[in-house]
Amino acid sequence: MRKIVLLSIAAILLSGCSPDAKPIEYTYLPEVYDTLNLTDFKDDAPAIGVLIKQVCATKKVPAPKDYSVGTQYFVNLVSQFPESRGVQAVYLKTKQDRFLYCRDYISKPGFHKLTKKQDRFSSDDLTTPESQVKIHPLSPEFEESVRVSGYAFMKSARQLTVPTTGHLVVRATNEQTKQTIVTNVMELTPFVGTVPLVLESNIQIQEPYELQLSLIGQARYRAAIHASKEPATIEFTETPHADGTYGTVTVKHEQQLPPNLDVPPDELYDADYSLPRFALFHDRPLGKLKFVNGDLDMAEPLAPDAYIETSLEESKQLVRLIEDSEEAERKGRLAERPYLTLMKDEKAQQFKIYLDRRIKKTDVYLEDVHRKISFKLPAEGRDLLLDTYQVK
Repeated sequence: MRKIVLLSIAAILLSGCSPDAKPIEYTYLPEVYDTLNLTDFKDDAPAIGVLIKQVCATKKVPAPKDYSVGTQYFVNLVSQFPESRGVQAVYLKTKQDRFLYCRDYISKPGFHKLTKKQDRFSSDDLTTPESQVKIHPLSPEFEESVRVSGYAFMKSARQLTVPTTGHLVVRATNEQTKQTIVTNVMELTPFVGTVPLVLESNIQIQEPYELQLSLIGQARYRAAIHASKEPATIEFTETPHADGTYGTVTVKHEQQLPPNLDVPPDELYDADYSLPRFALFHDRPLGKLKFVNGDLDMAEPLAPDAYIETSLEESKQLVRLIEDSEEAERKGRLAERPYLTLMKDEKAQQFKIYLDRRIKKTDVYLEDVHRKISFKLPAEGRDLLLDTYQVK
């Protein structure tokens, strides 16, 4: 009897099948994510994107101290799924631990600790955050890179290097009225240290002419410095009372916001946002984003005749019928439109569809591309794919 039991277990292991395998199992799939290395302007390994998604979904931890900042990533559902706003993550390293700082536009951003096994990120080119704000003239290289994009900075523009905690507070003093006001403020995070911040004066082309300071890349708080019937300019200076200037601009790093001043919520933040669940039948792998000569190239989405997208109610019916499937060794050949991708939140499941045609009927098998196991659809599910979704 013992020999029979052992032989049965061996047969299951050799077949690759598990008697407890469930047909529906959503997970983070490399096939459905763009993984972009924003620091080096290149595509990165899809497995890194999956790891980032997994880590950013874990519980937040307190902010580490004295860390170095590494590579910044953007992980987004592939172009066929525009409902996703993606997740940004930056790699951080301390003497003892490793972290990701994550922002997904749904929940509040925060720090997530990496286990030793999860620390598969490069430690090259780590930078130590600044402790104070530093003001620089625009470098020729930066100006040229911006000019190529078609934008031109005003002579007042200065580039800022900033810490990654606290707040950046910009004040302008009107030398005529001696009034000082806060013109710009932003919360500082590990993301800020990886992108150029530029402060310049801005003139709106309307009357009265309103002079502002623009913090390029961050416009969540902006206040006018001066309004007049004539166009005005301001020269960005770090020293007060310089001849020929309208006023004085000071930029400070402050841990606490000035009294009676709130930073408005991020315009992309939406606590009620949720991704609908749907299914997609498609005849080729999903297109991805990529960098070409430093620019983000939008991969062409699937052509209208290359896919069929279900409604939310249709996908519920489809999922219910797949859940009734039985695990079985797949038979037959790939369908002409061989891919079926199911979405739930930002997880997914992808199958390959096989048809086993016989004289009186056709059986339909779904092979899970991630787990490499197959399921045979029940009669109702088979008819739904063959008739409603024209799988052939």
